[in-house]
Amino acid sequence: MMQMRPFQIILLSVFAVLAVIGLYVFSTFSGFGTTSNQVGSVGIWGTLPSDAMSTALSTLTHNHKEFQNVRYVEKNAQTIDSELANALASGTGPDAVIITQEQLESEIPKLENIPFSSISQRTFLNTYLAIDQLYLNQQGTYGVPLTVDPIVLYYNRSMLSSAGIATPPATWEAMTGLAPVLTKTSGQTITKSAISFGSYTNVTNARAILSLLFLQAGSAITQTTQTGIQSVLSAQNTGVTGETPAAAAVNFFTQFANPAKTVYSWNASLPASRQEFIAGDLAFYVGYASEEASLRAANPNLDFDMAPVPQSGVGNLRKTYGLAYAFAIPKVAVNKNGAYSAALGITASDVLPQLALSLGMAPAQRTMLGTNPANPFTAVYYPEALNATGWLSPAPAAVDAIFAAMISNVITGRYEVPQALNAADQSLNAAL
Repeated sequence: MMQMRPFQIILLSVFAVLAVIGLYVFSTFSGFGTTSNQVGSVGIWGTLPSDAMSTALSTLTHNHKEFQNVRYVEKNAQTIDSELANALASGTGPDAVIITQEQLESEIPKLENIPFSSISQRTFLNTYLAIDQLYLNQQGTYGVPLTVDPIVLYYNRSMLSSAGIATPPATWEAMTGLAPVLTKTSGQTITKSAISFGSYTNVTNARAILSLLFLQAGSAITQTTQTGIQSVLSAQNTGVTGETPAAAAVNFFTQFANPAKTVYSWNASLPASRQEFIAGDLAFYVGYASEEASLRAANPNLDFDMAPVPQSGVGNLRKTYGLAYAFAIPKVAVNKNGAYSAALGITASDVLPQLALSLGMAPAQRTMLGTNPANPFTAVYYPEALNATGWLSPAPAAVDAIFAAMISNVITGRYEVPQALNAADQSLNAAL
C-alpha cells in the first residue's frame, strides 16, 4: 500500500475539516452573522397555524438574534392564492410563502428558483424526504422543504370492538371484507358507515384520497415531458386484472357508493365524512396526520386511534399521499436573501422538530425522523412521511372540479369508467 506524503495528509485533513464545518452550518444554520442587517425584515405568508409558527420564530430569535425581524402571517387556505397574486402585483407581497406541492405548478411563474449553488442537488436528495423532490428542477429547487403531512387511517375503536374486530385493516382488500360488517342501515338509510368512499362532495379529503388510490395503483396521474406537465390518467397500460391502474382506482373507490354491492357504505346524501367520524357514525376516516388534535378537540369522548393507511394486497412498495410544505420565494420579493436565511433558520435542528410536532406533521429532513418524540402518533405518521408521495397538479380548486365530475359521471351511470377517465384526462391537460 502506498504511503501518503505529509502534504497529502495535511490537504486531506483540511478537506475533512471543511466538510465537517459545512455539515455543521447546514444542520445548525448559525453562521449567518450576528446583526439583524444580515437578515433584515422578512415577511412570510402561509396557511399553517400562526400560534405554532410564532412559537418557532420565538425559539429561532432566542437562539439567533439576527432573525428578530422575521414575521409570519396566517392566511385562509381558500383565498391565499388570490391574495398572493394581488399582493405581488401591487408590490406589497411577502418575502416568502409556505406552499404545498398542490400549489406549486400554478405558482411556478411567480417563484424564484433557488439554484443548486445554494443547495446542491446531492445535499437536497440526501437531506429531504422523497416527496420533496417534486420541488426540484434542472437548475435548482422552487422550495426549501419544511414539513410533510401524510395521509393516515383514523378508526373508531368502539365500533371495531363492538363488531369483534381487533385491529384496523392493513390492506384495501381487507377493508372490503369489513365494510358489510360495520355498515348499518335502517330501510334505505345508512345509519353507521364503514368508510366514506364513493361520492366526492361530502367526502373530506376526497382529492387526497383519489390521489392516494391512483398512486398506489400505479398511475402517476401526471408526468413531466419536454413540453410541460401532462396528464396520464387515460394511459392504456393494463395490470394483471386487465384494467388500467387509474381505472382500477376509480372502480375501487366508487363501489362503496353502489347499493348493489356488498361493500355499499356511503352515498352523496350523508353529511360530510369528517363530521360523521366525529359523531361516532363512521368507522374509518382517511385524513391527514395533522387532523388528530382537532378531531380530539371536536369530540373528547370519541375513542379513536391512528393507523397507517391501507395498501394494495398485491403491491410491493408502501405508498401514501401527503402534503409537502416548503418555503418558496417570490420573484418580486424585496428581501430574497433574508427570506432564504429565514427558511434555513426555521428548518434548523434547534427549531424544526418542535415546530413539526406542534403541527402534527413530520419534519421534512430524514435525520429528524430517526427518533420519535414522546407522542404515540409520531410512531405512525413519521414512517408514513417516509413513504409519502404526490404529483404536480393544477390548482387544487381545478382538480376538485375535475375529480368531482369524474366520480359523478361514474356513480350516476352517465359514463363508464374509461370514458370518465378520458374526460378527466382532457380536463387536466386543459387546466395544466
